[in-house]
Amino acid sequence: MNKTLTLAIYRDRILAVVDYIWRNIERDVELNTLADVAHFSPYHFHRIYREMMHETVSTTVRRLRLHYAACQLLRTNHSVETIATTLGYGSGEAFSRAFSRAYTVTPSAYRQQRSPLPEAKMALPSRRFYAMKHTVDIEKFNKVELGGLAHQGDYLDIGAVFEKVFVSAGSKQFLNEHSRSFGIYYDDPTSKDKSALRSHACVTLNPQQVKEAGLDYLTLEAGNHAVLTFTGPYSELEQAYEWFYGEWLPQSGYQLADRPPFEEYLNDPKTVPPSELLTKIYLPLAE
Repeated sequence: MNKTLTLAIYRDRILAVVDYIWRNIERDVELNTLADVAHFSPYHFHRIYREMMHETVSTTVRRLRLHYAACQLLRTNHSVETIATTLGYGSGEAFSRAFSRAYTVTPSAYRQQRSPLPEAKMALPSRRFYAMKHTVDIEKFNKVELGGLAHQGDYLDIGAVFEKVFVSAGSKQFLNEHSRSFGIYYDDPTSKDKSALRSHACVTLNPQQVKEAGLDYLTLEAGNHAVLTFTGPYSELEQAYEWFYGEWLPQSGYQLADRPPFEEYLNDPKTVPPSELLTKIYLPLAE
């Protein structure tokens, strides 16, 4: 696949999302709907969008709604309360506060200026500079069976869930030198409140062992994956994800499969310092 063309396709898809948001500015839009507009998997859409637009979807929606509100103030006689309600604000006061923060004047004062605004025209920002540079390998991943527990909340708190998994499997003597541990992450951590983030902490087990240990049975499917091996603290992994989705992916010639990214932990945080932790980040590739 031609890499220049692929980068252009990624850009066009993201701009199609922005256009869709503007055309539906008075309605709430779901991330899954926007992922469909962009023809990206919901597991990956928001990270791609954030890195290409340099902001989250919610920030874009908020900014475009305020621009739309400014246009309405200057082009119509609708009251501030009507405009606020149309755009989903709970009250005229809440809208006025948001508008004043963005435009440094109240909606009423802005209306008195009577200077017509153009429709919102958006282009992608210039490419972001990433302090980190990484190496990515394309690897054939073999299917693995896992036993795990779900975690909802800040990804950095998943360690406590891993401890429960290890205790459950270890108490049955199911762990050995060949055991592998994986974390599966279903959401972009900037796409929703941290308390709503979904993930699984897992260890390799067969179905019978999973049942005996009282864990959830999961699988990671076989296929080609883009793999980035990161050295350093788990708290810095998000910087690697940003580079992976923002720098490498749009220029790679690859598209991602409709499966979530996952991590494999290659050493034990109990025995090595944070600076020496090794983590493989896997992005599943479309066949």
